[in-house]
Amino acid sequence: MASKRREYFRKTRKKRMRDLKHSVTGWIGMISALLAAVLFAVSVGLSFYRGGEAEVLVGSVGLIALVLAAGALILGILAVREEKVRPVPPRVSLALGIIMTALLGGLYTYGL
Repeated sequence: MASKRREYFRKTRKKRMRDLKHSVTGWIGMISALLAAVLFAVSVGLSFYRGGEAEVLVGSVGLIALVLAAGALILGILAVREEKVRPVPPRVSLALGIIMTALLGGLYTYGL
């Protein structure tokens, strides 16, 4: 009896995952959040390389990263609300969007 139950759940789980589609907004948000994280790392690296003398280039890279992170946050919220989509890209977009927006927003608030 247990083997029949396992077989049933194995079939229904595969069927359920096949019914889910990929969310375009989730993927765009995830790529945007990852790009914001890379730009943040680049701006921090440039700042360390220049000995803390952050010029307009480092500030503009950070501001672009903040805009991308806020966009990823909005796209992540929209993608999570969609029905019948695969859950990983929207959740990653939402989580990275929250983290990067808070990190970059806090950095700019501290800089003021």
